[in-house]
Amino acid sequence: MKFIMVRHGETKANNEGRYIGHTESPYTDKGMYQVENIITRIITDINIEEIYSSQLYRTNFIANKIADRLDKKVMIEPDICEMNFGIFEGKKYEEIQKEHSLEWENWTRDYVNYRIPKGESLKDVYYRVENFIDKLKEKGNSETVYLLVTHGGIIQTIMTYLLDLNIDDRWHFKVPPGAIIEIDYNDDYGILSKLVY
Repeated sequence: MKFIMVRHGETKANNEGRYIGHTESPYTDKGMYQVENIITRIITDINIEEIYSSQLYRTNFIANKIADRLDKKVMIEPDICEMNFGIFEGKKYEEIQKEHSLEWENWTRDYVNYRIPKGESLKDVYYRVENFIDKLKEKGNSETVYLLVTHGGIIQTIMTYLLDLNIDDRWHFKVPPGAIIEIDYNDDYGILSKLVY
């Protein structure tokens, strides 16, 4: 089976260095160019079985454009929405340090386990993503191709899970806006087969 993962194009918040997980943010001009690039790069001769997107506009917009091109339907999947940054949402790190210094310190000390107030921990994210990927693995076969249009942190999480790496090995993978990543997964073994920026 193959997992093709697409990260949305650059948003205004990405460009400004803001933490946005569940917050909407419009595309920049560069982001719109990346969207068009993604759409032309998605291989049409691969039989994509199912297309999944998080519920946010920045992913759903791309997923629907690809789905129209492939004559497929998009399934909205909240489990592949970006991490909920809670009280950090929409803020730059300097703002977070100033307004929520204790929470920032706790999070940077143990970002895997610390649950941001009104948000999630990285472990929370990992478990919901793992649960969703397991469902896809169970219903697919060696020929199945899934397309997931999602977010940078979620793609890093999926990569560590499918490649059987530790949760904090995510930082070995750079997943910029507009990236396309492919992982071949068979017999409980994942291989990173393509990474396109």
